[in-house]
Amino acid sequence: MAKAARARDLEIRPLTPARADDVKTITASTWGAQCWDLWWRSTKPFTSGGSKDKKGRERRAMLAKLARRRYAPVLVAYQGDEPVGFVSLGPRADYERFRAQKTTQPVDDVPAWVIPCVTVRKAYRGEGIALALLRGAVEYAGAHGAPAIEGYPRADKKKRFDDGSVYMGTPALFRRAGFRQIRGIETGMPGYYAPRVTMRASCAPTAKTR
Repeated sequence: MAKAARARDLEIRPLTPARADDVKTITASTWGAQCWDLWWRSTKPFTSGGSKDKKGRERRAMLAKLARRRYAPVLVAYQGDEPVGFVSLGPRADYERFRAQKTTQPVDDVPAWVIPCVTVRKAYRGEGIALALLRGAVEYAGAHGAPAIEGYPRADKKKRFDDGSVYMGTPALFRRAGFRQIRGIETGMPGYYAPRVTMRASCAPTAKTR
């Protein structure tokens, strides 16, 4: 599966166990070296303690194990051999925190996949990489039997956001990728909840993505 970002060649590949470190390379420029895109998967701690190196090794092993399944937990965008961004995705059942959060509850009975995060390294932003990743996520989910895929972007009335506010994308980005809004901002939420909308794209089944 390949996409293009402006004049540069961009290839989007499912994560493999051998390339788990590519996720760390991408997150290190934004979230720090200890982020392995695992937070949404469990409400429990991922390690019992220890040094940062020990925690990093454990989290890498967890991500590599997930990458051995029938479907990858992450799609990675590459320019040449350089990892420049990723989108995480999978069935809702894979993400314990999605079931716990009030703003990410199901809208209906459609077994849609979900997108917890889309991230692009700072040096590579503004090239359409996040858009290509979301389009790739729709294609990949459909190839693995998902009837639809959803995102939960932040919907504040702001012109600019910090990275910590928009790791789940923005409504405008999802609309450009072919998603439509199926639920607005939940009312009556506590003040510490980020205002989010639910965006969904239908997934037409395709030949299995390589």
